[in-house]
Amino acid sequence: MTGMSSGSPDGWYESEEPTRLGMVTELQRIKRRMRARPLPVILLAIVVTAGVTYRFANKPKLYESRIVLALSEGVLSQNKTDYVLFDQLKQYVGNVLLPDAPLNEMIERRNLFPLRKQLGMEFARNEVRGNLEIEIWKNSFVYFDTEDDSNARKSARIGLTYTDGDNVRAYEVARDLATIAIKTHDELQQAVADQLAKDVARAREQTAERLDEIAELRATKLTAADDARRRGNLDLATALSIELLQYATEEKKLLEQQRALAQSGEANADRIVAAGLDISLSIVEERRPEKAEQSELALLIVISVIGLGALLGSALFVGAFDVRIHDADDVQRLNLPVLGHVPGFHGDDVGSLAARGVPRGRVPWFLRWRSKR
Repeated sequence: MTGMSSGSPDGWYESEEPTRLGMVTELQRIKRRMRARPLPVILLAIVVTAGVTYRFANKPKLYESRIVLALSEGVLSQNKTDYVLFDQLKQYVGNVLLPDAPLNEMIERRNLFPLRKQLGMEFARNEVRGNLEIEIWKNSFVYFDTEDDSNARKSARIGLTYTDGDNVRAYEVARDLATIAIKTHDELQQAVADQLAKDVARAREQTAERLDEIAELRATKLTAADDARRRGNLDLATALSIELLQYATEEKKLLEQQRALAQSGEANADRIVAAGLDISLSIVEERRPEKAEQSELALLIVISVIGLGALLGSALFVGAFDVRIHDADDVQRLNLPVLGHVPGFHGDDVGSLAARGVPRGRVPWFLRWRSKR
C-alpha cells in the first residue's frame, strides 16, 4: 500500500511537511536569527514602532458640525403653496442660497485654505463645497396630504454638515454657511417684495390715470348728449348714452380694483403667496462637535500590536540579509552533507575562533533561502 501511495500522482502531497510544522520551524528559525543578531532586530523594531505610532497618534481627525434649517410656510400660504422649486431643494440651497460672493467673503475672513493665494478663489470655494454636505428630509412641500390635516402647513428640514480638521472651525464655518443661506433667502424675498410693491404702485397709478380719463370722457359725452337732445338728434343722444353706460361700468370696476390695491392682509394674500414671501427660513438645531481626547489605553494597545508585528518583521528582514552560517539548516541549503552536531557549552568562547578574530563562513542569501526537496 505504501509503495502504491508513493507512486500515485498524489504522493507528493503526502510527502509534504504539514503546514503547522512548517510554521513552527520558520518561527524557530526567526528566533535563532534574532538571538544571533538581537541588537539590529530590536533597533529596527523600535524605529518602525515609533514611526507607525507617531503617524497614528498624529493622524488628523475630522469633525462634523451640523446646522439644521427649517423652511416653512406662513399663515397666508396655508394649503396654497405649490412650487416645483421644492423638488430640487438641494440644488436650490447649494446653487442659489450659497452664492460665490458671500463665500469669498467668508473664506477671506476665516483665512481658509491658504493655497487659494496661489490656486485662486475658485479652488477655495470648491474645497468649501466639497466639505459641505446638504441633506433634505421631512419635505412636505413635495409629499403633502391635505386630507390628513387641513390646517397643517408645509415645511422641510435642511441639514448643512461641514467637515473640518478643527472642531471649532467646523462649527464656525457651518454657522456662517447657514447665516449666508438665511441672508440670501431674505434678500431674494426682499427683492421680490420690492418688485411686488412696484407692480402695485404702477397698477394704482394706471388705475388713477384711467379713472381721470373716464371722468373727462364722461363729462364730455354727457355735455354732447344734452346738446343732441336739445337739437332733437335722438340717435346721437342714444349712442352717447350707451357710451356713458360703458364708461360707468368700467369706472365701477376700476374703483373696485383701486380699493383692493389700497387694502392689505387678506386682500394681498394671493400676491404674497405667489411671490413666495410667506416662506421663512430659520435655524432650528445646532450640533457642535467636541474635541476628541486620545485614549491612553487605546494607544498602549496599538503600540503593543505594532511592536509585536515590527519585531517579527524586523527579524525576518535582518535574517534575510544575514549571509552567515548559524545552524545545520544553512549547511543543508548549500547541498552539503551534515556529518554531526556539536552541542554548545559554557566554555565555547574560551580560545574560540571568534575570540581570535577569525571571520565566520558566509552563505549567499539566495542560496541560504533556497528550498531543498
